[in-house]
Formats: sequence, C-alpha cells, structure tokens
Amino acid sequence: MIDNGPTLVVKRIKERAISSEEFKRRMLKMDQGKHPNVLSVVAFYCSKQEKLVIYEHQSNGSLFKLLHGSKDDDSFDWGSRLNIASRIAEALAFMHKELREDGIAHGNLKSTYILFNKNMDPCISEYGIMASENQVQPELSRSISFAKITPAEDHESDHILFKGDVDIYSLSAILLELLTGKMVQDGRFDLATWVHSVVREEWTAEVFDRALIAEGVNKERMVNLLQVALQCVASSPTKRPSTKEVSAKINAIKEEDERSITLETRDPSPWSQDHLS
Repeated sequence: MIDNGPTLVVKRIKERAISSEEFKRRMLKMDQGKHPNVLSVVAFYCSKQEKLVIYEHQSNGSLFKLLHGSKDDDSFDWGSRLNIASRIAEALAFMHKELREDGIAHGNLKSTYILFNKNMDPCISEYGIMASENQVQPELSRSISFAKITPAEDHESDHILFKGDVDIYSLSAILLELLTGKMVQDGRFDLATWVHSVVREEWTAEVFDRALIAEGVNKERMVNLLQVALQCVASSPTKRPSTKEVSAKINAIKEEDERSITLETRDPSPWSQDHLS
C-alpha cells in the first residue's frame, strides 16, 4: 500500500524461470508493447538474489475466479465471454506483432493471469516474464511441435516466429474454459487429449456451459468459437492459426452476434460432429 497512491503487487520470479540477463532484456523491451488489455509493468528489480516485477493491483479478480468461483453470479453471459475472448486475442496479436523480432511471447498464459480492472476490462498479466524464447512447459512438450523458420518465410507474415507457440495453445485453453465452464485438469495443460476426448466421446449439449445453454445462446456461434479453439491445437504447426488470425475469427463471430437482433430458432440437433468438418 502506497500512501496517497495505488495499491501495488510485487511478483517474485523464481531463479529457474528465466536468467537475469534475459529478464532485464525483456523488461526493457516491454515498453514497446503497450496495449490497454495488457497489464503494464510499473517497475522491476533485478539482482543476483532477486528478480521482482511490480504491477498495479487489480481488485476485481481473475477470469479463473469468475468462471470457477461462486456460481451465484448470473451476469457472466455469452456477450461478456465473447468480449473477453475478443479482447484477449486482440491483445496477444498486438503483443506478438510488436515484440516479434525480440521473440517475446507471454509463455505462461492461463485464466488466472487474466485480471479485471476497475471497469471490468480484461487485462493480461505477467506477459513475457516466465519462459525463454520457444521454451515449452513440460506438460506441453508432447503436444506441441514448432514450425521450422526459414529466411524465405520470415517476410510473409508477422506471426511466423510464433507459429506453434505456447501462447496459441494456451489461448485455446482459455476459449474452452469460456465455452465449457470447466477447469483445465489439475491446472495442467494436457489439453490436446482433453479436446479430442470431448469431440469423440462427449459431443452433446453438456460440452457447453449449462449457463450458456439456459441463456439460449445461438449454438452455431458457440460451435464456431469451439472450432477456433480446436484449430489452435491442430497436430501440424502449419495448420494452427496465428493470434492475428484467431483475433479476426473471434471478431467475426462477435460482429455476427451483435448484428443479430432476434432470437434464432434453436436447431433440434446441432451437436453432430459434422459441425467440426
């Protein structure tokens, strides 16, 4: 608590998470990537013994708490979830573009690191402070392979360095949490197995959050968003979309949703696996 000032949060970085040299480099580069939905670093400190990052405290909790905390709050409707998905994807796409040449992605994105400010706008916290470039968490190593980067490819797209990046995979987890209301099992990202089991064995209305079903959300749009999430965990890195492409796909769903002025007739059998073809 600062007298006559904001409440601050100090994040201690474990020594094994990132080297001191890499930590300093990343913190100095973060000023290049200013986005309203990415929590800004107020200050940082680095010595042989400590690495600290300081943020302003966000008092409205995290996406994880909103999804998996009290179920008494009925305000977390489809429009709110779609808006969060849109803003987070846009913020990631922006950061990837701005910090592409420096190879700085988030590296550890999950719903606990999406915080809400005083206006209930989602903010990505702890961007780029955990993993080194192209470093994958052990839980992900069996599921993610990286696209080979060649000079010929480098000029073709702003997202090439992030093809197959852990952020794409983690964004899929967040989209699935928003759609299903379920936790990633035990806090681990064994997501590819979970997704495939859902498609193969649980392709019913129960896949989606009951609150969304009760709300009468357009099922086709929920399926469309699920398709985006599944594309993010495609077995081939070249088939996974970039964050820029994910953002465009989500915004298209959001725009269609906003244009709809009447409740659409429910499809009596919208749960066929054919929707994923």
